[in-house]
Amino acid sequence: MSIAPDGSSASFSLGGNNWIWSRPWKVDVVATDDAPMAGGRFTGTLAFEGVTANWSVNITQGTPGAFGGYVVNVAGGAGARVRFVDPDLNAAVAGFKDKDIITSVDGQPVTSAASLSTVLAGKRAGIAVPVSITRNGTQMTLQYRVDE
Repeated sequence: MSIAPDGSSASFSLGGNNWIWSRPWKVDVVATDDAPMAGGRFTGTLAFEGVTANWSVNITQGTPGAFGGYVVNVAGGAGARVRFVDPDLNAAVAGFKDKDIITSVDGQPVTSAASLSTVLAGKRAGIAVPVSITRNGTQMTLQYRVDE
């Protein structure tokens, strides 16, 4: 199964040998991390044993991501400082700690608490992204499964 990079079409191909289907069958498609946030209906083709049929894939709208804690602005637009991490959410699992300064998410710069919210809202909740932080003067990267 593949969806075109621009999200305009989808295709699926399955090989088989003398299979007989007595009723329609269902294909479940799970949106990947880079699926369009808005979701949508995408048309394409389904090929099976040399027979091609038109088909459509419906991708549900993504849930915008959020940070599993509380952050405040760093002076001078130097990032978002973590002040609290909810111990029951993915931010805690990723290893965020009080006083960490988030400087980028998935390569996108973070200059404030608001910019962190904006960057994460553009990501599907549940996807894994690299987050660059500064902790006690040391730069590091955490792998974070975005909270919702």
